[in-house]
Amino acid sequence: MNPHDDSLTSEEFLHRLARTYRPGRWVGGVRKAFGAVTELAETPSGDLETHPPHFLAALWKPQDTPTPFLSRLPTHALLVEPDTAAALRRLLAEMPAGERLWLAGPVIDWALVARIVMLGEKNLLPYHYRELGAFAKAEERALMASISVHYEGGDSVFQQFARTSPGALE
Repeated sequence: MNPHDDSLTSEEFLHRLARTYRPGRWVGGVRKAFGAVTELAETPSGDLETHPPHFLAALWKPQDTPTPFLSRLPTHALLVEPDTAAALRRLLAEMPAGERLWLAGPVIDWALVARIVMLGEKNLLPYHYRELGAFAKAEERALMASISVHYEGGDSVFQQFARTSPGALE
């Protein structure tokens, strides 16, 4: 599919986005992976090439749960340029016509989505790998910092962490 496909009008596009989660809705997310990149072309002239910003998009099939629970692996993981609208259109194109999409927000493991794209996308160029790798590392560092802040400390903090883990930790 052409990432610049404007086959959905603005009205159709907006109508398919849901403000709230409901069982049976598709779940997705979009996140900017990296901004515009300028590099020397690998040609004898050494011209500069500019690439637009790129966005990660992830999509999960509908669930019948009252609150969404995203599996670690999305149904689709995509790298799309040049903007959020193009990424949302790509997600909508992966869904059956007429279905609605709820955007999950910050609960998505974007480092994992970037790594899935790096392993699964056949047409990536060296700058894609470089930028996606840097994005994934930055996301992983942010996660480690968050864990350090929220789950380090005395017994009360450990108990808070233990209550968030599946199963009893005794």
